[in-house]
Amino acid sequence: MTHTHVAPAVDAPDFDSALGVLREQGLRASSARRLVLGALYKADRPLTAEQIASGIDGQMPSSDQASVYRNLETLERVGLVRHLHLGHGPGLYVRADRPEREYLMCDECGSVRAVDPASLDRARALILREFGHEAHFTHFPIPGLCAKCAKAARRASTS
Repeated sequence: MTHTHVAPAVDAPDFDSALGVLREQGLRASSARRLVLGALYKADRPLTAEQIASGIDGQMPSSDQASVYRNLETLERVGLVRHLHLGHGPGLYVRADRPEREYLMCDECGSVRAVDPASLDRARALILREFGHEAHFTHFPIPGLCAKCAKAARRASTS
């Protein structure tokens, strides 16, 4: 699996343990870092820096976007955060201690489906066998059509 983060993922199952990791690394637990970490621990999905800066739709205090980006970089360097890209949109950030996910993205409706990396092992093995290439899908999604859009496209092509 490709790991997009700079440091190995650090086990920090809760907000307080994440603050402890910062202190162990000699970093301050500033209010800006607390805000970014708080948003990531509150969210049940990957977030953009813009969503974090805006306070996740009013669930958290808002912050300066440049400060959010700087703190996300620091948190990624420490191993608390990792990022990924879904399509042409902005990067998304998740806690690094969460289980690694790979993503399928629908080109038609834009839906995104998180999947367990093991579920794509057969596809990875086929690519390796056919091309000698070790495929990694953690940083970018696999584009295509979701089942609903593929079905609609098949119906449209037969009518």
